[in-house]
Amino acid sequence: MDSIMSMFHDICMNVRSRVNTMSRKEAGISLARGAGGDITKKIDKVGEDAALEVVRRYGIDCTVVSEEAGVVYSNSYKKVGEDYASNVKDSKCFIALDAIDGTTNAVRGIPFYSCSVAYAVSDRLSSVTHAAVMDITSGDIYYAVKGYGAYMNGSRIKTVDVSSEKDGYIIGINLSGISMDRLRRMGKILAMVNHIRQFGSNALEMCLLARGLLDAYIDVRGKIRVIDIAAAYLIVSEAGGIVVDEHCKALDAPLNLDARLSFIASANEYMLNYIFSSIASE
Repeated sequence: MDSIMSMFHDICMNVRSRVNTMSRKEAGISLARGAGGDITKKIDKVGEDAALEVVRRYGIDCTVVSEEAGVVYSNSYKKVGEDYASNVKDSKCFIALDAIDGTTNAVRGIPFYSCSVAYAVSDRLSSVTHAAVMDITSGDIYYAVKGYGAYMNGSRIKTVDVSSEKDGYIIGINLSGISMDRLRRMGKILAMVNHIRQFGSNALEMCLLARGLLDAYIDVRGKIRVIDIAAAYLIVSEAGGIVVDEHCKALDAPLNLDARLSFIASANEYMLNYIFSSIASE
């Protein structure tokens, strides 16, 4: 295990250890608004602090982009401001961190939320080279290194070989807060597919796709942050899946808190063609 993956393993373990001691009442305490624009729950802050603690311990000199703290330096832990802008521009590596993906599930006691962390050699999603996503409830950890495949708990995982509709497709679709226009676009596929799922953690749902449990995962709301799916993007790709934007072009975006995405992740080309032939034009 290389040093980055070792750090990611320790990040996930530390986050899980810290947040699993919290009661639902404590986890749901609202704090200030985070850098990503949402109200930070205490579980988010505890998880993020636990993750950053590990990054600092490893001493990796990267720019860290995290939903609550914003952009920080792993070696100084000072927020990026006017004095640090040039350093961010020249940074040789980036860590995209979402310590708790699925906060609402965690606060409500729904056992489906995760810790997601990715390492990139530039400030673009396409440059992610290492990724890890942990199911905080079960402790299962998914991970990938670019060019070396995707794994769950040490065993290699692959997307399902979809070549027919023999048993009916199972497709995950995030519809939370979707606009009426975009919902209408999804109408045809919603009517055609018998098995639609939405669990509440994009990163973990994409890992279910990578594992072969889902045939596709769709989020065309134009709302998801890049850091939320940076790790799962690589895991799906290394498992043999395909991740594209809503226009069927290779997915890419800057690793910052401002960019919002729509994307479609599919098990293979056959499934991708099925989805795009089913989605009504905007």
